[in-house]
Amino acid sequence: MSEYKFTVFGSPIAHSRSPDIHQCFAREFGLRIEYTRSLASPTDFPEQFRAFAAAGGQGANVTLPLKELALTLVATVSPRAQFAGAVNTLVKTESGWHGENTDGAGLLLDLERLGAPLAGARVLLVGAGGAARGVVGPLLSAQIAQLTIANRSIAKAEAIVTQWQQRKPDGETQKIVAMELSAPTLNQPWDLIINATSAGLADERPELSEHVLNSKPFCYDMVYGTKPTAFMQWAQSRSCFVADGFGMLVGQAAESFRLWTGQRPNIERALTELR
Repeated sequence: MSEYKFTVFGSPIAHSRSPDIHQCFAREFGLRIEYTRSLASPTDFPEQFRAFAAAGGQGANVTLPLKELALTLVATVSPRAQFAGAVNTLVKTESGWHGENTDGAGLLLDLERLGAPLAGARVLLVGAGGAARGVVGPLLSAQIAQLTIANRSIAKAEAIVTQWQQRKPDGETQKIVAMELSAPTLNQPWDLIINATSAGLADERPELSEHVLNSKPFCYDMVYGTKPTAFMQWAQSRSCFVADGFGMLVGQAAESFRLWTGQRPNIERALTELR
């Protein structure tokens, strides 16, 4: 029997590299782990999670479309997961299961590694789901000049802005605004565009105007795959520097691994091996 028993829940899940990543981390520390993929719909997820816990599971990652639902399955939750309204890491503790969100930390780590513009940057965050919520705080902490959250339904983007304004001092609330995806005012110069939608999983991209690329912003897609996403191909064809979310995945996974085992993996080593 493995020393540690982990899994990742999601749908789709066959594409997930999480088992490879965590096995790479385990080798670094000489640990034996079992890390599986668990296909789970929102309907099946609660029951599957309880079965995993009953079978001796000690930690789990959660991906689309289950991150918000995971929040309802834990005894305690971290402040950053609470704000995100989404949990991507489940940690077994003596007092029950704890919910954490390591997405923001993983994104920031990868953007810094890639040399993406952050301090003083004008950032466009596309999408207003759990993935977007999970990175708002870390992005604002990186001393960016402005964060604009754009979504097809502006109400969801406005909800994130309102929630942030309610919990932060006035000085910080001026940095974050909401816009509709089709708003003409979105066609302004950007330094960094982050696609936080799941469109790439369906080989699609957000319905953005080409004008948002006029300033040749750094374009980052949180989704990753065996080839560049539709959003990345679109931006690359217009001479923008692009990156997928694999580095973010490894970064957030490293934080999950630390929460489960107490060991902090070497991310660069893992990326070199896994790429």
